[in-house]
Amino acid sequence: MKHHLPPSGLFLASIVAILSLMLLAACQGPAGAPGKPGLPGNPGNPGATGPSGPVGSQGDPGEPGAPGNPGNPGNPGAPGNRGAQGPIGADASAPAADIMVSKPAFYLDDTLTIAGSGFQRFEPVLVFFDLGGGKEPNLGFVDADRGGAWSISFLSVGAVSRISRSAAALASAGVVTLRADGVDGSTASTPVNILGVETPAAPEPLPDPGVAPSLTAGTVETGGKIEVVGAGYAPNEPVQFLAITGVGTGTRGTRIYLVGKGDVKRSGVGVGAANERGVVIATLSVRLAAGAYTLEGIGLNGSIASAALIVVEPK
Repeated sequence: MKHHLPPSGLFLASIVAILSLMLLAACQGPAGAPGKPGLPGNPGNPGATGPSGPVGSQGDPGEPGAPGNPGNPGNPGAPGNRGAQGPIGADASAPAADIMVSKPAFYLDDTLTIAGSGFQRFEPVLVFFDLGGGKEPNLGFVDADRGGAWSISFLSVGAVSRISRSAAALASAGVVTLRADGVDGSTASTPVNILGVETPAAPEPLPDPGVAPSLTAGTVETGGKIEVVGAGYAPNEPVQFLAITGVGTGTRGTRIYLVGKGDVKRSGVGVGAANERGVVIATLSVRLAAGAYTLEGIGLNGSIASAALIVVEPK
């Protein structure tokens, strides 16, 4: 049978317990420093190895089998239908093909030789001027030899009928392309300069000058006249007489430069003509200042003679 404390007893017991706890707390000192960590423990023992499984026995490798017999080849199938033809490719050119002319600049009435090399063996070659726009005045065909070389010559390029019909267009074009196309695909070209249709006529040569011409003059008054005689000129050669008056300084005159600096200054004093024996006799009017001058008689054919001319004041 349990005994219960009265309420007053419970209260007293609670007070006693609290006081006891306070007393214990008051008597407890400060916490001490933590101790050093302990040493690690020894590793445990390994467990026991389990039993091995059963090992199967491996058999010896078998012998290789004999090769099988080759089968008989089957018959070829029927050929398929022919496909459509592809587009025609561009003509290939022989990489070593070349062309040259005897004159890179010529008139259409000139002689001309054209040669080529690097073409296919025995290849027919068409030689023509390429003016563009489908205009191709050609010089004809020539066959390459076994080494791929060829040449063709003309006494007059313009005499070829196909060239004569295009002569005006060729001459006006000036520089044109001369091409050589082989039927097997070789091709070569070079520029040429067509100077015109006809070679200009050579100018007529001048008559030969006289041999060692000579000239005599003398003394004359200013404003007077003097007769001079020359010899050794070409027959009937026209002669102009000039007096050397000094040397140019290169300074500008009142209107124009007459002579450059260091150039010889000359003044005309008359003209004449040699007879059929090469002798010239002329009367000259002298309007030079008093002094000594060199008188030159210059012929149209290139003859030149000189003499001293003395000019004095009138008496």
